[in-house]
Amino acid sequence: MASAFIAAYGWTSFLFVIAANWRWMEIAPLQPDEALGLVYRHNEHGVGLYMSALQTTSMSLAFLTSIPLFFLAIWMIPKKNVRVAKSPLAIHANWDLDGSKLLYGAAFCVGVFATAALLYLVGPRVIGALNAAGFVLHLG
Repeated sequence: MASAFIAAYGWTSFLFVIAANWRWMEIAPLQPDEALGLVYRHNEHGVGLYMSALQTTSMSLAFLTSIPLFFLAIWMIPKKNVRVAKSPLAIHANWDLDGSKLLYGAAFCVGVFATAALLYLVGPRVIGALNAAGFVLHLG
């Protein structure tokens, strides 16, 4: 069921990136504010907004881990009756779960709540410690 937890993290953290970006876009200033630490320029559809080290690092780490881990989880899922269709432009695959769909769904739901707790309770402390140590991840 590790694949369910990893898939839940990937899905939930990607939604976190979208929600955080949407929320922080509303309150981010158009000019840098060094007194508040809002000095990292974030280009949002041609508009330059300024964010803090905590904001930019948390969004960047969540984004950079969400998509690869989600695809890793898809690869890890126990499968049976795999059907693959290939075309010059795409590959499409269908499969049946090799195990209980109810158990996998329950593990995914637990993973969603665990990820939310990780992102909102543990994440700010970890990102704050990384920022204090001089690590800032900024994707622009």
